[in-house]
Amino acid sequence: MNERMAPGHVYLPNLGTGIEWQAGVVKLWEDGKVTAEAPHSTATPYEFWHSLAFGPCFPEVTHWWFRSAWTQKVRLTSLQGLLGDSATWGLMQFVDEQAPAGMYTITETDPPVIAVPYPANEVQPVNLPLRLALSRLVARVITGDMISGQWHITTSLVKREELEAVFPITMDVLPWQLEGIDIPMRDALYRLQGVFP
Repeated sequence: MNERMAPGHVYLPNLGTGIEWQAGVVKLWEDGKVTAEAPHSTATPYEFWHSLAFGPCFPEVTHWWFRSAWTQKVRLTSLQGLLGDSATWGLMQFVDEQAPAGMYTITETDPPVIAVPYPANEVQPVNLPLRLALSRLVARVITGDMISGQWHITTSLVKREELEAVFPITMDVLPWQLEGIDIPMRDALYRLQGVFP
């Protein structure tokens, strides 16, 4: 099977990428051109993104990206110290040893809140899958499921069959939450793009 990546975010004319919702049809834009069109039965853009309808509309797409298709090496230190009463911190480095490391934190609340740095030039709040993937690395280092100091290939690409797992409709799927995201990931996906009911 051939792999096919495509943007899963709302169409942005200035970037020439994304999915343009119109009544009855959606258009997939890449590099300033419409590369695919598909019929749909959603009544509003909110319903389209909340139901993740772009997956079934474009079954040829095997991997979705959200404002960025970042895939690169990451390594983390173990926890290095305390920040105040309830937060601990460590370092996260991207790409290679020459890149400066950023700080990740874990705030001991219920549930714990994980904050991760963005890689250089990747500050894209809509790229929730990247933040989630980096947070999972933090959780694995903390629990001892991953050895700190080793490089790991990490991606923000979401496989078609994993869309619902990456964008759940409830908060109880993960034992932690991402910093600034106190709503289900599915809701954050459409709200960060300015799509509301």
